Amino acid sequence: MRYNYCMSFIFKNSPKKLIKILSLLAVLLTCIFLVLAFYSLSRNGKNSSTLFQPQKNQENSKTVKMLFFGDLMLDRHVGEKIKQNGVDWPFAKLTGGENRFSQGFDIVSANLEGAVADNGAHYSPAMAYDFSFSPEIVSNLKKYNFNFFNLANNHFSDQGERGIIETRKNLDDLDFNYAGCKDSQIDDCSEKIIEISDKKIGLAGFSSVYSLIDSEKAGEVVKKLADETDLVIVNFHWGVEYDHQFNQIQKKLAHALIDAGADIIIGHHPHVVQGLEIYKNKPIFYSLGNFIFDQYFSADTQEELAVAISVADKNTEIYLFPMKSKLSQPELMTGQTKEKFLNNLINWSDLEENFKEQIKQGKFTVNN
Repeated sequence: MRYNYCMSFIFKNSPKKLIKILSLLAVLLTCIFLVLAFYSLSRNGKNSSTLFQPQKNQENSKTVKMLFFGDLMLDRHVGEKIKQNGVDWPFAKLTGGENRFSQGFDIVSANLEGAVADNGAHYSPAMAYDFSFSPEIVSNLKKYNFNFFNLANNHFSDQGERGIIETRKNLDDLDFNYAGCKDSQIDDCSEKIIEISDKKIGLAGFSSVYSLIDSEKAGEVVKKLADETDLVIVNFHWGVEYDHQFNQIQKKLAHALIDAGADIIIGHHPHVVQGLEIYKNKPIFYSLGNFIFDQYFSADTQEELAVAISVADKNTEIYLFPMKSKLSQPELMTGQTKEKFLNNLINWSDLEENFKEQIKQGKFTVNN
């Protein structure tokens, strides 16, 4: 009764005053909303662009900055999306129109999951899973600063020996660096040395999907690279598909290669992210999961990880960039989604407590 009386009194005696108060309140709430929105955008912008664009260290030219992604496949349904929407379709949610996600790195790398055959041709015999990309589509990756591909995987030989020969020739013609032979094979094609400023970077690629690789021979390749270069990075295609847990075979191989001289190991093939490990102060990423792929059938196959690594004389800094993909378009995770993913990553990993705390922040450091 008193409430109704008061409201009646206000409306009868001071409607202009009430309207003025409500107007001021509306303006105040709008300002608060805009400030919060700007703050949120600035935080998301920092997550999605600044860390993906490390600035060159002018005082220390010896720092090497690298960015690694998982499986990159541009055929099948991904190819259909590209035909429908243009060659830049897979990167639309990462670039923001400015290609910033991969700028400022000396090496930008992915596991190229298929052949680069002439005109993207598919040669007999046809297989259930049979990938081939045209040189024209692959050449567009230079626009996003990709300059190194791991070829050691179970799809490199999808188009037979002819496809392998054409892949190497086409990548050479397009001025891409690469390393890796077909699955389980180790030869001169397993390694590549790249010179960056005054440092030599050794990159090796191995695949152990259809049969176990000769670990001693792989160790010899790594030891040779360690003797000839300043830094050795191994790409390894291995593990059980769709399993977040790395297995003892992977672990034994990884430790043996680090004992032989590897500094960083980047894994792929399971199509989901697996855990990581620090062994003798060397990071092992057992699987980064998919990067560009068309496995739309589960959330796990559309969660992925990019890793930015900055190597200086005294320490190595690693930045973790969880991503989620929809219809072959990855984008960076933020907020609670990112937090949940990083906690899952810790659970899949074999880590000491100090690294667990760092990984929750999306970054960790190891001493060289």
